[in-house]
Amino acid sequence: MRKEDFLKPINSELMGNSGIHVSKSHNNASLTYKTGTTTAGLTCKDAIILGTDKRATMSYFVASKTAEKLHKIQNHLWMTIAGGVADALFLVDILRAETTIYQLKHDKKPIKVQSAGKLLSNILYQNKMFPFQVGLILGGVTEEEGPVILNIGAYGSILKSKFASVGSGQGFSYGVLEAKFEENLSIEKGKEIIKKAITSSIIRDMFSGNGIDIAVIKKEGPAEREFIPI
Repeated sequence: MRKEDFLKPINSELMGNSGIHVSKSHNNASLTYKTGTTTAGLTCKDAIILGTDKRATMSYFVASKTAEKLHKIQNHLWMTIAGGVADALFLVDILRAETTIYQLKHDKKPIKVQSAGKLLSNILYQNKMFPFQVGLILGGVTEEEGPVILNIGAYGSILKSKFASVGSGQGFSYGVLEAKFEENLSIEKGKEIIKKAITSSIIRDMFSGNGIDIAVIKKEGPAEREFIPI
């Protein structure tokens, strides 16, 4: 028997041979509560821009209109979250702690974005049998790498890209990002693209809404935050 078969609580051979019978209706209980969101990010000249909506949902119920989906990991490193809130916030805390420890060991030198992404990927991959229900965009700017955007999946996949979108409204955002993105964008033009991308999702995706939260992470200086009510 494969070890994966032991981890299926209802349909496994182990459960079948045990004489314990569980109603399959319980297997669908976890589908009752779903989260929806729109997160997006892109690279500019010497900067990255991340944006999210502010709505958190439980199935068709709007659980929050002020959800925080944009998190600072380090001054030069930020992350957006989508999916299960508890899983995502746990990973934010873990990554923030691990990257802080790394920088303390290296004379406060900023950790590379791709190194932080690999660290997060390893955590996700190690738990792939009981995966964190998340979709993450990790982005930042370092001297060696320049601006970097990483789309990190629940099983630990890493996709480096010039732009990315994650969440229930990502299909609508990608349409805008594909059409509008250019190399070496100015920060102002990049912000406009992110605003349009998330707005398009808010208009068409019922699980996204209640404003746009934007962060501009630059090569030098603190990140700039902006909230746009919709």
